[in-house]
Amino acid sequence: MRILHTSDWHLGIMINNTSMLPEQEHFIEQLIDIVRNEQIDAVVVAGDVFDSSVSNSDAIALYNKAVTAVCGVLKTPMLIIAGNHDGAARLSSCRELLKNSGLYITGKLTKNMRPTILDDVHFYSIPHFNIDEVRCLYPELEIKSYESAFQTVCDNIRLNMDNSKVNIVIAHAFISGAELSDSDKSAMIGTANMVSKDVFDGFSYVALGHLHRPQKVDNHIVYSGSPLKYSFGEVTRDKSVMILDTADMTKTKVEIKPINNMRSIKGTYDDVSGDAICSNDYIKIEITDRYIGLEALDFFRSYYPNLLAISGKAASLDNEQMTLSIDDVENLTPLEILNRFFLETLQCEPEKEQIELFNAALTAIDDGGDLS
Repeated sequence: MRILHTSDWHLGIMINNTSMLPEQEHFIEQLIDIVRNEQIDAVVVAGDVFDSSVSNSDAIALYNKAVTAVCGVLKTPMLIIAGNHDGAARLSSCRELLKNSGLYITGKLTKNMRPTILDDVHFYSIPHFNIDEVRCLYPELEIKSYESAFQTVCDNIRLNMDNSKVNIVIAHAFISGAELSDSDKSAMIGTANMVSKDVFDGFSYVALGHLHRPQKVDNHIVYSGSPLKYSFGEVTRDKSVMILDTADMTKTKVEIKPINNMRSIKGTYDDVSGDAICSNDYIKIEITDRYIGLEALDFFRSYYPNLLAISGKAASLDNEQMTLSIDDVENLTPLEILNRFFLETLQCEPEKEQIELFNAALTAIDDGGDLS
């Protein structure tokens, strides 16, 4: 079988209040083309299909487009597990009915896990779970950690596993030794849910989701990574999906190309402004030698309409960088704008009397008064 392994779509995600849905739709179109052109026999999605447990209608529509094209039009089965971002119950609704269409969804962990059998490959789906779920399934065991919980789940699979077959586990987990990306926010919060790669001993291939950086933890334990860049920490890394051929267990990366790339630009104001070229890429600008005010923001946005973040040297602290999202800048209060104007032009904060005059002027304008 030729199996396409992907994960962490995060449909509906917003980055600094900018929707990534156009990029995600472009990814789905590439995914469909890969399934068709590479003669894929099954598609695995290892969790975090959606970015939120309650997804918006546009994200749901894009998900419907993907599964309808793959399962309905191309007649290629899909195996999907719930990740920590997914609403497991919502994602797996009508799961028994959907099996007839080749869509196999696992939202909740079960004790007697049976494989989904496609040709000579046995797939075992382990959705994201918490320790208490495993304790309820195995009350006779003393489960003290997430590691022991995961070990228990995998041991239960191995009890009845047919070792003459290709046995593939689909899981959403943080494996110790794996590298994080800036967008792996949930995985960064402590390491209590980290497990060792040893829990997966005996399986032919482990299709992982959860971490956004594509990587091999071991030769047979693989993160496909997210198909798009969801943080500026990932700007130097290409995104991809993985194809596994079970005939010889070879693994091939297929690059996913975005409509607009994500880039960081850093330098002095003169260098960055002098090198500005119109681009629709998603941009973060870091100015190293001066404070960034609203005039500079307007200048850079004329070149970069998808400018997502900008930072500059704080006027009051020589070594401090002040970073703001574009949404933050555009929602400054009048008094905050006054403070920033003084810092940018005079390198000082307004005095009490100046603030009082400014507030009086605002009041006069609100009352329809004449300032002339």
